[in-house]
Amino acid sequence: MRSEIDVPVRADDASGTAAVTHPALVLPPAQLAGRIQHTLIGQAITDRQVREHVAQTLEHGFDAAIVPPCWVPVARSELRGTVARIGSIVNYPHGSAQTTVRVAEVRALVDAGVDELDATVNIGFLLSGRVTEFVDDLAAVVAAAEPIGVKLMLELPLLDARQRERAVTAAVDAGAAFVSVASRFSVGVADPAGIGYLRRSVPASIGVKANGGIRTIEQVRALLAAGADLIGTSAGIEIVAGRGNAREPRYSY
Repeated sequence: MRSEIDVPVRADDASGTAAVTHPALVLPPAQLAGRIQHTLIGQAITDRQVREHVAQTLEHGFDAAIVPPCWVPVARSELRGTVARIGSIVNYPHGSAQTTVRVAEVRALVDAGVDELDATVNIGFLLSGRVTEFVDDLAAVVAAAEPIGVKLMLELPLLDARQRERAVTAAVDAGAAFVSVASRFSVGVADPAGIGYLRRSVPASIGVKANGGIRTIEQVRALLAAGADLIGTSAGIEIVAGRGNAREPRYSY
């Protein structure tokens, strides 16, 4: 089903000629909430914070509540009886665990009731030229999650042009549901150029998620207009309330 944000609107440009404007550029901030995945990560996350996070997701109509793996059961219980979705993150932040460990974590999260997963990738394999191991790891992670969709965070800012192509191809071949440019602010801030590259590089059946240092409504609008389907941020409330700011959060995602 297409949401209102998917439908282009028309406006007259300075010459009087009708021009197409992406809806994300004109919709009120609150109406963009359905494209934001409300994210809570970090070492010191508490039970109370998780429950508040889920309540915020429901209140503002965010696309999903993303919580650390150990808190999926709590979030799941808070969402019982609602249509809201719960997501979590696999082997965050470095993606360097053995494939068997990553697969075990994925299966445990699926058993815990997660609706979707954001997975890191072992970028060290690709940087070392160990392409087969990189590809096999991604395929194993995605297969272990079935029927849950996996978003692969490809860490493209760390790669050269040829490596970026290999990473994207591997994600597509592995069956990723979504791809994103990077896992977090320290790797790279989501930018329209990177999102545009991914949107052009993957089939229409694969979604594109923007995450990494997204703190303002202006960023959200530009990223959606560039081709992002989802926005991952811990600043969702400030953004939809029109209070977003460019300060780096304590836990950057």
